[in-house]
Amino acid sequence: MKGLQLALAGAVTALLIVAGGVVAVRTSPEPQTLAFIGGGGRVGPVVTAAVLGSRAVPLSDPTSLDATLAAAGYRLPPGAGVYAAKITKEAGGLAYEDFEAGVGALGSEFWPASSIKVLAAIAALEYVGQQGFTGAATVNVGNSAPRTIRSIYDEAIRVSDNAAYDLLVKIAGVDYLNREFLTAGRGFPRTVIQRSYTLGGDVRVNPTVTVTEGDRRMVIPARTGRIDTSCPQGQCSNLFEMSESVRRLVLHNEIPEVERFKIAPADVVGLNAALLAAEGWFEPAVARVLGIGARVYGKPGQVPGRDCLDVVLIHGRDGQRILLSATVPERSGGCPALVTLAQNVLRALTG
Repeated sequence: MKGLQLALAGAVTALLIVAGGVVAVRTSPEPQTLAFIGGGGRVGPVVTAAVLGSRAVPLSDPTSLDATLAAAGYRLPPGAGVYAAKITKEAGGLAYEDFEAGVGALGSEFWPASSIKVLAAIAALEYVGQQGFTGAATVNVGNSAPRTIRSIYDEAIRVSDNAAYDLLVKIAGVDYLNREFLTAGRGFPRTVIQRSYTLGGDVRVNPTVTVTEGDRRMVIPARTGRIDTSCPQGQCSNLFEMSESVRRLVLHNEIPEVERFKIAPADVVGLNAALLAAEGWFEPAVARVLGIGARVYGKPGQVPGRDCLDVVLIHGRDGQRILLSATVPERSGGCPALVTLAQNVLRALTG
């Protein structure tokens, strides 16, 4: 097996010998990282995020699904990618059995589209949260009408409104987004957000933003953000990092404190409600494989002519939980092909 890649101080990665083979499993108990080498009886040294460099994320070497899918008569469309994890409860925390296919969990040669709006919403909440505000706060962005942050993120995620997404980026500011929030230390070494999703919009040049909640008021001066040259296309991410935005929200109360986003409990509830209400691409595949009644928390995305993707955490009726993210280029079938892909992956994961 390739070298085990450990993560956040807060993840424990274990290699378990199962049926004569090696299965990679990562778990999330208390904030200490140990390496258990299956069959060897050896325990490696404590590893902290500081020595993990750009891979400060809780991901073991995922098992490839390509051969399994091919044996079942299915091959991924050219350029498609999959990241998935089966989630189970273990003593002291959660365990994740990771899988990938095609371009894989860390491939980034696709447009992240609207699926990246979840991270913009969380960043806006964390930014105002540093000054004691929550999603209940009312904001005025330049001359825009006053709105609560909660209503903005709900619209951006539930119905994928592009103007609402732009407002979230302007509240946080692209410098905060890319230099403080989306960092290796936070588990997002690859993601960059700096593009407007409205015609003629510009999220780097921001007007004054006024935030009020109760008797408290904050004025954020006009800002001009810097261009992140590491992402020439303007928006960058990979399937694993976008999955983290959904995983950490949906499992907020079950994961270690170090993995949680720093947002108010009411906003964890609000964001999860928006994720659950968002109509994604995977729902037909989930219904066919797991049956009617499974809950799907997620955020789809599509750029006509470029890419179609979805990022979800599925709660099956039997308590089974699966994290699934995938993308298919439009040239290889786009959204219809994405549904077929999800159906085959879910069948492979559930046997």
